[in-house]
Amino acid sequence: MKKLHDVVNIIPVIARADTMTIEERDAFKERIREDIAEAEIKVYPSALLPEDEDVQAANAPIRKHIPLAVVGSDRAITINNKSILGRQTKWGFVEVENPNHCEFSLLRDMLLRTHMQDLKDTTHEEHYENYRRHALSSKNIENDGS
Repeated sequence: MKKLHDVVNIIPVIARADTMTIEERDAFKERIREDIAEAEIKVYPSALLPEDEDVQAANAPIRKHIPLAVVGSDRAITINNKSILGRQTKWGFVEVENPNHCEFSLLRDMLLRTHMQDLKDTTHEEHYENYRRHALSSKNIENDGS
């Protein structure tokens, strides 16, 4: 992640979060947050950029939950005559769309509804320009050495 954060937007995600208890998941999330802070890795949405009140309001719940703990499933199961996307386990049913079970809906909303244009802009204006600047400077160093 240290090598990637200048080139791409990083959104930390814990996959198969249903394999942990809530306490284990929270402890794991805290350990990941500490590692990210210690390594000074920039994650999306970046807290380093200036934000107006609307952007702060949109980003606050996301930052609070990073890394996002998600559960995935491609199967819908019918419970109480209602089709629900999720996974059946020995101890119950894990719903993908239920915010008490996982943060998939927060991730989906961020990627597809609220932050898509900002992700595109950040990729183009920041990450592509970083790559371009690095590529051109390394090309200049090669030409100077010949």
